[in-house]
Amino acid sequence: MVLYRTGRASGTMSDHWCNPHCPSQHNRQTRSRPVTKSNVHDPIEMPVPSIVPPDLRQFTTPWRAFVIVAGSSFSTLVLELVMGRVLAPAIGVSLYTWTAVIGVVLGGIALGNDIGGRLARRLNPGPILEWALLGSAVWTLAIAGIAQVFSIDDLAMGLPPLVRLMVLVTACGFLPCILLGTTGPLVTHQLMATRDLNDAGPVVGRLNAVGTAGSIVGAFGTGFVFVPLFGTRTTLALVAVTLTMLGLASNPSSGRRSVRTGITVGLWAVAAWVVVSASFTHVIEVNAASRRLSGGRDRMASSPCLVESAYSCIRIDWSSVGQDDFGTMRLDRAIQGRTAPDAPRLLLSPISQALGDMIVSAGITSAGWADADPTPRPLHALFIGGGSYTLPRYLEAIAPGSRIDVIELDPDVTAVAMRWLGVRLGGPVNALPTDGDRSGIIAHHADARQTIRRLPDAYYDVVIGDAFSDFAVPWHLTTVEFTREVHRVLRPDGRYAVNVIDGWPGGRFLPAFMHSLEVVFPEADVLATAVPGMEEYDLLQNWVATAGSVAIDANRLASQVRPGLSDGRTGTEPSRGRLVARDVRPEERERNDTWAEAPPWRPVARRVPALTDDRAPVDWYLASRVTG
Repeated sequence: MVLYRTGRASGTMSDHWCNPHCPSQHNRQTRSRPVTKSNVHDPIEMPVPSIVPPDLRQFTTPWRAFVIVAGSSFSTLVLELVMGRVLAPAIGVSLYTWTAVIGVVLGGIALGNDIGGRLARRLNPGPILEWALLGSAVWTLAIAGIAQVFSIDDLAMGLPPLVRLMVLVTACGFLPCILLGTTGPLVTHQLMATRDLNDAGPVVGRLNAVGTAGSIVGAFGTGFVFVPLFGTRTTLALVAVTLTMLGLASNPSSGRRSVRTGITVGLWAVAAWVVVSASFTHVIEVNAASRRLSGGRDRMASSPCLVESAYSCIRIDWSSVGQDDFGTMRLDRAIQGRTAPDAPRLLLSPISQALGDMIVSAGITSAGWADADPTPRPLHALFIGGGSYTLPRYLEAIAPGSRIDVIELDPDVTAVAMRWLGVRLGGPVNALPTDGDRSGIIAHHADARQTIRRLPDAYYDVVIGDAFSDFAVPWHLTTVEFTREVHRVLRPDGRYAVNVIDGWPGGRFLPAFMHSLEVVFPEADVLATAVPGMEEYDLLQNWVATAGSVAIDANRLASQVRPGLSDGRTGTEPSRGRLVARDVRPEERERNDTWAEAPPWRPVARRVPALTDDRAPVDWYLASRVTG
């Protein structure tokens, strides 16, 4: 049976639901006629086919429709943002990550819109709407578990990185976005069953406005309230509870009370378990780290966040070297440093050792350090990126009295480093050199571009950039404009050294960054961290891009020693960095262990445009590492 909503377009519309063969209506063709080719453009009569009779209409008043549309849009935006955070330990945070998340979410919504529109014409929308919202609630609770399997168990690690990225994002977010995408057409169809056709524009416009408002609340709420205060898993549980309540409200005429009650109780019980387990896991992590501080040897296995900040999931994995415990700090999936809280002079990773060589080189040039000097003169140093604070603590240990400014965007990273990694601040946060003569580590919790503008001219002996990770590179810290600010705060004989992760030969980010340095500084060089003849270069090689008023001398660098730790005592370590040739020169053809085996970089750097605020395609240059 096909039901018709009949009436005139002039405004005297009346709702009448009947069979086309109803005698009282069938004889009045101007009142009720099926749509045919002969009358489809009739300005007097436009009958509207429908299968929503009055006894099945769910939204006799618009407020329930508005609540469901706003709630589903709110939940979609929360899922989109939280999904990127939940998957970060497995796939990192980069332009490609958010491109995949946004694309999958929009694709799911588009497919859901189409499916919802088709189902609304064929079936009673009420039960469909109910099960769509309840199904999205179930999958929302499953997202945290799916992400945990992929990140902790390294599932699908054999796939190319970009393919694995799409697999993870699709597995987590595609289905719930399809289900949530069906709500708009279903609600619109039911609401229009009680309205005149002339009201279509205002009704649809108001529904879109309410949905957009819900999305805005979800976006701001997730970033500023839910994730910082509750964490990602608790936020997912709250979204699941919200969707469950919307599902119950969407089909109040349903007679399956026992089934609905069972599903509701089950979903809320799972949501409560997710919240409790998230809190319990955090307590275990904190207690394990606290026991280590008390002298225990507890080692934390791979686990969720120790602290979930507004920027990243912060973890510390513990191990030991001889008698010294050391912690590896991770922000999402990226390693930010390894440090031994009780042995600050111990540099464990090759990149920290090579950057330590640059600190010593700056000390020799600017402060007259001598090899194996037990009491070198203090330096003024600026570190862009704190992480585990390995190098600031190293400089503080080898040259007491140094002024060490550290720009770290995330205050929670500094708090974790202070609580578990032995960091001690020497003054108030954000204290500038002009505020008073202070020594020790001074943390600045702001973006580096903003902070460096407030620093005095020609103040620092060395600036160390360690804010780049393997998948996430803040492009605005790579440009010529930012490099000019670094040059401004350096003393004339100061040195700038940056940790760059790229493939060479073959990569384009390292040559582009070196070209940017050459635009500003008189001299620029590249140091390799791989031991010549022993370690091969690969796509994830660490390089030190350095610049200053004088070039690095390969022989002097190779013979330079670095204050370190030997058998539990203070001592010296050989330099780690090896100079990469700039150009092909006859005298450089004979190589030994004083030179890196990598090919010259300048011929390629001169062909790659320098990075500027107007154009810095850093993510594109790094695409080879993501696409595999």
